[in-house]
Amino acid sequence: MVSNTPLAWPVKLRDNTIYVLDETLLPIEEKYIVVNSLDTALKVLVQMKTRAFGQVLLFFYTCAILGDIDKVTQSFRSARPTFDFLLLSNILKKVCSKIKNIKEAVNFLLEDFEEKRIKRTKKIAQILPDFSKILTICNVSGELVYLYNSLREIGKDAFFYVSETRPYLQGSRLTMWEFKKANIPAKLIYDSQAAIIMENKLINCIITGSDRSTKNGDIINKIGTYPLAVLAKHYGIPFYALVQYPSEIDIDNINIEERPEKEVFMWVNDNNLPNNLDSFYPAFDITPSRFITKRFDLAGNLN
Repeated sequence: MVSNTPLAWPVKLRDNTIYVLDETLLPIEEKYIVVNSLDTALKVLVQMKTRAFGQVLLFFYTCAILGDIDKVTQSFRSARPTFDFLLLSNILKKVCSKIKNIKEAVNFLLEDFEEKRIKRTKKIAQILPDFSKILTICNVSGELVYLYNSLREIGKDAFFYVSETRPYLQGSRLTMWEFKKANIPAKLIYDSQAAIIMENKLINCIITGSDRSTKNGDIINKIGTYPLAVLAKHYGIPFYALVQYPSEIDIDNINIEERPEKEVFMWVNDNNLPNNLDSFYPAFDITPSRFITKRFDLAGNLN
């Protein structure tokens, strides 16, 4: 399966240099940031120049060029506490126990990861309606394009409603951009339309990603995911979550990252931001398992 979206693999490694697609400039400009040090990698991470699968790629590639998994893990965890970099570290160390060259280990791991992402979309396509009207909130790094291709391969079709995803507008800037590049039919909606979209039966399922998930079925994802799940439960609409590697997490002890206030006012030029504008921006929320219809992990399990 060939993807026609750069978001499927937004971070690349060539020799000892990492190239990161600057997602904060999309859809206006496609530009890559050169990363060849831990400090630059952390700056890219904190400023959300890449997210979702891009963070995974950035972590593994930084480990590859520095050769110090523990140092990179500690630094990445401090910068983005909600993301499970410790789990990624343990996975990489396990592969490195068999493949001693860290770059070769990273390449092997990421090829396996990508193969599993594609296989997952094929499994999801099997259970979705013949004409899937899908609402999504967060950009899932190319995987929704894979899903559309998988649906078409088995004679099904799909239409996407894309939440703009306030406050950082990833839906309007990233998801709609990649759908247009891939010629996938979609419409952008603003976040507060979700209830009326469901009330009018314009969608028949919701698909979202997740940054982390617990073994008992909870997910931690982009802020706004939780209210969508509650609405879906009310209207009897299936809510599906794409998860990575579920782990034992006490959700009461999760440190939810708060982003800078100015990101909520991204429509205002930094130089013109009034001093009296305040905001509250937790970057993630937690959706309890009782609101989730099924989770699809990278091992191919449905639960």
